[in-house]
Amino acid sequence: MNKGKQVMGWCCFAFSVILFLHQGLYLILHLKWRVEYADDRLFYLLTIFIVVFATVALILLMELKRNGKAFVLGIATIFILLHGVLLFRHMKDINELVSLSPDRKTYFVLKQDRQTGETVYYRPYFGPFVKPKETLPFPMKGDAKVKWIEHDIVAATYHAEDDSIHQFIGTYGDRGEGSSYTNVALSFPGTWKGGDLTLTSTTEGLILQRDHEVERYTWENVVQFGTLAVVLTENDEAQWTIALGEDFISHENDPEPPAGSIILYEATDQDHEPVPLTLSSP
Repeated sequence: MNKGKQVMGWCCFAFSVILFLHQGLYLILHLKWRVEYADDRLFYLLTIFIVVFATVALILLMELKRNGKAFVLGIATIFILLHGVLLFRHMKDINELVSLSPDRKTYFVLKQDRQTGETVYYRPYFGPFVKPKETLPFPMKGDAKVKWIEHDIVAATYHAEDDSIHQFIGTYGDRGEGSSYTNVALSFPGTWKGGDLTLTSTTEGLILQRDHEVERYTWENVVQFGTLAVVLTENDEAQWTIALGEDFISHENDPEPPAGSIILYEATDQDHEPVPLTLSSP
């Protein structure tokens, strides 16, 4: 047997075994802890690669006759076509949205049932694996517009079936001192300014002024996400996201006013950049 073919055959065999063990690990995690791939298409694609590598290894390492090679190739082709069909059906039924953070340290995952619009948010588990965290409160119509506000804050703006607009915020850190819960809306008292926007925190809620337009939000209309962001709503529709900037320091345990910036991001279909605000008066 040609030595080059032998080396290539054993390499293909090794790759097929490694991928097989990887798929086995996934199945164990999935059955015991509901772990999934961030993108379910990986399951079908990796299985196809297992078949391809195993087939090449068999042909290169075994002294198969022409009929034997044809049989192996036929079985592999049927298996690959079957998984191709399963992959196509999955893509038809499920819309998967995966967005990598700007610093490539985490990622945001939504999986939408195309028939019902029900959309589930997934948190990273490890590597390519994720776990379901929660279902979005409103079934999603079409695709979401995703924007990373900071390296650890992402906003998904989407429409419900009634065309109302909503925002779901994924957060992956904190700005406090490691506390498990922080009331974000109370973290930025005072008046904050940036560009043509002015945000003021009062005892009744938040007041947002843009040029000569004034919008008032009671605390009941402030929805918190994690420990880094809130969404301002009106009539159950998202209006703005307020996120704590990476340089934000709350000074929650001392009398000093907060430092750093907060970020405003409007809930619209248009492409626009988040606006940083800094403290104008405590």
